[in-house]
Amino acid sequence: MTVIDKFRAATQTEDAQGEQVRRREVSAGLAGATTALGGLAVFALLALVGGLMVPRADAGFGASIGSGAALWLLAGGARLALGEAVIAFTPLFGALALVLVARGVARRTLSEEDDWRTVGAWYGGYAGVGATAWLLALASPVTPVAWSMTLPVLVLPALALLSSGQLPLGTLRWWDQAPLGLKRALLPGAKGALGAVIVSMMILVAVAAWNFERIGHVQTSLAPGFAGGLVLTLLQILYLPNLGLWVLSVAAGPGMSMTEGATTTWSGAEAGVLPMVPIFAAHPDTGKFPWFVVLLVLIPVAIGAWVALTALRSVSRLASTQTKLSTVAWALVVMALAITVLDLLGGGSLGTRRLAEIGAPAGALGLAILGEAAIGGLIVLARDWWQLRR
Repeated sequence: MTVIDKFRAATQTEDAQGEQVRRREVSAGLAGATTALGGLAVFALLALVGGLMVPRADAGFGASIGSGAALWLLAGGARLALGEAVIAFTPLFGALALVLVARGVARRTLSEEDDWRTVGAWYGGYAGVGATAWLLALASPVTPVAWSMTLPVLVLPALALLSSGQLPLGTLRWWDQAPLGLKRALLPGAKGALGAVIVSMMILVAVAAWNFERIGHVQTSLAPGFAGGLVLTLLQILYLPNLGLWVLSVAAGPGMSMTEGATTTWSGAEAGVLPMVPIFAAHPDTGKFPWFVVLLVLIPVAIGAWVALTALRSVSRLASTQTKLSTVAWALVVMALAITVLDLLGGGSLGTRRLAEIGAPAGALGLAILGEAAIGGLIVLARDWWQLRR
């Protein structure tokens, strides 16, 4: 048997009509690899445009491809080391896009009838490209932090598979043992986290529009050129959810920091020396805020009320108060945990010293959101109880 015959025997099989067709595992593996490769190509193209077309840029082709691979890994949650500095600033829109694309491909490629070999082939194809991207990133000025590589290479494709529902039958049998309140609350809680981020991004966009002239001045000062300007604008759009979480943290109370000494809370803002990032020019000037800024806390309270209303729709109107309370409580916990995880994934470091800790404190943000949203949830529960008592 020749090498070609051995290759065909390993990659092909006979269908019901006796014709030679590609093995299911091979097709799944190629689909997984192509999925990862497509995302990697997009970020490599962005890096090439930035490295080869931006004025004053001197990065070569290899370094640009390596930088693109590093950006792709960063979008998947990896941390990058640059000397003593650590870049931990994952664009959440980028991470969401990678998960949604992988989920869509998995849904089209796999089915519940597939066994673990086929699912593992898809997963292995994606992870294999991720490992290759790790090697390519070594040609860039940054070095991926080893422990964080589990996020873009292993966790992200696993999350895509889990959300696609295309796993072998019986895989999620453990979910049947989960508390009923948690099952009912999972979707309302996720919607609440999404709604909180969307509302915060809307506030951010409004603030950016109000400070459009300042943002444009910083963009012009950077002189990125036309192509570089498009890349810079796209990168800032990818980070909108991250910045939205910072706004949410200001509304909830913990506040946020853009650099050491540049903080924003209910009481006021300290501008400090900000990085030359156009959107950062929307940061308020140093000074005290008027008293009504504290009313921003009503945003998480209102979101908590909405989550409670959504959660109550999943139970019977005549259900016991204990059942309703459990469902609402689980929904609020899911929302707070989701926001905390998103903030942790988004990260909060762009270097050393002044940029070592930026953004919102994830733990404090999650606890504040849980407490304030619980007020809104209790108001809804009290209203529901009163209506049934009448």
